[in-house]
Amino acid sequence: MNEQADSPPNAGRLTANGPLILHGRIRHVPREGAPAAEYTQVALCRCGASGNKPFCDGSHAKVGFADAGHCARPPEPPQGAAEGDLVLHPIPNGPLRVDGRFELATTDGQRFVCGEKTWLCRCGASGNKPFCDGTHKKTGFVA
Repeated sequence: MNEQADSPPNAGRLTANGPLILHGRIRHVPREGAPAAEYTQVALCRCGASGNKPFCDGSHAKVGFADAGHCARPPEPPQGAAEGDLVLHPIPNGPLRVDGRFELATTDGQRFVCGEKTWLCRCGASGNKPFCDGTHKKTGFVA
């Protein structure tokens, strides 16, 4: 088998009132000085309350996070397939930048490809979930 056939596809799935599940060749690049980690599946926090940001730790259930997992304004579709590496870059006190293309599925059946750089909400307050709209600045989000 070739390497591409062995690699999982780059796909994300929103869950109602919970995390975004991301599959693929995923590399997490934490803050300077910490080692990078590699995964094939991660659950990304969308509520802003996880003690293990950017990963979900189940806090959404405790804080009553409510989001149906729909997408009001999907991004413009990029050219190309959802393949290659995905790199997670948590922006201090801001969104999670995902470098690389992935197909995102919403709970209402929408499917679209996110482009080379996608900024995902980590504070839980964006008006355009799962994408960042800058609300973290107003709420004083710290991560």
